[in-house]
Amino acid sequence: MKSEKISERFVKNLLLVMPSWHSRLVRPFKESLNREMTLETYYCLETLRACKMMTMTELARQLKIPKQQVTKLIDKLSEHNYIERLHNPEDRRSVWIRLTPNAIEYLDNYYKKNQTFICTLEEQLTSEELQRLNEAVEVLAEILPKLN
Repeated sequence: MKSEKISERFVKNLLLVMPSWHSRLVRPFKESLNREMTLETYYCLETLRACKMMTMTELARQLKIPKQQVTKLIDKLSEHNYIERLHNPEDRRSVWIRLTPNAIEYLDNYYKKNQTFICTLEEQLTSEELQRLNEAVEVLAEILPKLN
């Protein structure tokens, strides 16, 4: 009997965990956003917060979405005064993007008022289980960027 490859076992485990991942983590997190914004918008704002300032190309690469889609997203955020565009004096085609103080305040307040997801985790899992889940996600965050 041929032994199963680690990569084959990974795919089987992934297929087993994805429904629970989506229904117990992704969906409740999306619901905690209270339909105020999409996950994509939230990721964009948090990415910009973490990186301080970046080009549209860098942001598209970070978010793993086409640059045209990032442009539409940034245009919408700009309408709400959450994004500031800074033109590069050395390259007029290059535009830097950063959050405005309004966006930072919005994210800070948003986090405070929407802690439902965090409370749910704390109610349903022990501290040890939360620690293990956090460690598993940290491992994913370390390894997933290595995939193309």
